[in-house]
Amino acid sequence: EIARKKEALMNVLIPFTEEEIRNALYAAGFASVEVIAKWNNFTTFIARKALVGNSLYSKSKANPSTKQKRQKKNLAPPKTKISTPHLDSLFDSCPDYLSDLVEDSKTLHALCLKRIESFYEKGGLSNHNLVSYDKIAKLIHTLPQLTSTKLIVNESEVTIGDPSELSEEAMITLRECVDLLKPWRKGPFNLFGIHIDAEWRSDWKWKRLQESLPDLQDKVVCDLGCGNGYFMYRMMEYQPKLVVGIDPNMHAFLEFELFARLRGINNLHFEYLRGDVMASFVGAFDVVYCLGVLYHTPDPIGMLKDIYKSMKGNATLIVDCQGIDGDDHIALFPQKRYTNMKGVFFLPTLNTLRHWLQRAQFLNFEVIFNEELSTDEQRTTDWAPVRSLEESLDPNDSNKTIEGYPRARRFYVRVRK
Repeated sequence: EIARKKEALMNVLIPFTEEEIRNALYAAGFASVEVIAKWNNFTTFIARKALVGNSLYSKSKANPSTKQKRQKKNLAPPKTKISTPHLDSLFDSCPDYLSDLVEDSKTLHALCLKRIESFYEKGGLSNHNLVSYDKIAKLIHTLPQLTSTKLIVNESEVTIGDPSELSEEAMITLRECVDLLKPWRKGPFNLFGIHIDAEWRSDWKWKRLQESLPDLQDKVVCDLGCGNGYFMYRMMEYQPKLVVGIDPNMHAFLEFELFARLRGINNLHFEYLRGDVMASFVGAFDVVYCLGVLYHTPDPIGMLKDIYKSMKGNATLIVDCQGIDGDDHIALFPQKRYTNMKGVFFLPTLNTLRHWLQRAQFLNFEVIFNEELSTDEQRTTDWAPVRSLEESLDPNDSNKTIEGYPRARRFYVRVRK
């Protein structure tokens, strides 16, 4: 029992060396880092941010130190982004629906500014990726703007369009576009006869969620971490008033815009924003889906509190979160990667997930699903030629990740405000 507790604590409190912490602060952009106190295994640092025009931007002195070289590299002004006219033209700076959703004029103005800033920063994408995405956006503009008569949202494969609706030239363009959009993470889709088998069997997740589906008819719904919008389209079967998807992923944004080009639906909207924007939608949503997001945030309770603010009274929240087995009140904190993924912060036990939600003031905790993550549900396909779950598990022990951590479970839970 003591050994088990010790292992659990080591997974939560992985110590870093002083040098690792110092390097992490420099990598985050701080100009100087100084240790001011030490006690047992605690170390206190002071890290200072550089001022614009700081002498570190000036010409270097002869024989600069290693620290100065590191500082200069981190503080160098960002490279100029290339022009992306086709990508930019897909962005609507302040769509009409927002004024109905956000009543306070100051909040609406701030939100629109945040949307513009977020989109034009484009998540710090490299120029190589921007060139690729602008090419895809150009292809999307080349396609005819349709309201296809064929839309099937109540089957595993979301179907948009019939091949007979497109010319031979348009089909060639569509095939080129969907090929450039690999890897497809969420699906499956059937786009005008092109069957896209994505990395995730999102239809399996939706089938489980349907067992505890809240009333969506005439409701305002948010899909936080929506990806390309697969679940948003599945929701259309239940006739919601409005569905807003939020995701800071340009690849997913382009897939969603491709769907919209060929089968626009007026009450589906994609917001290229991070989860912290939820606090701007005060009392806006009847239902919020937070699927596969919490373990990617360094402040899960803070995100849950922002979600709480965005919800109407008695509204429903559905959470899907990767976690770890056990009854302890802990969360795994991977040192660098988890199943080859960057940006994974906390994987809670089910008890810990319950406490996170309780601390954010949610009520009526209900478990919908609790099983080990399956390699049949997340896998490599021709449409997603990536290292998927199977390649990210220990080849000698499938109960552990390739990094040596416990294999993830998937928790689906339902709570209300």
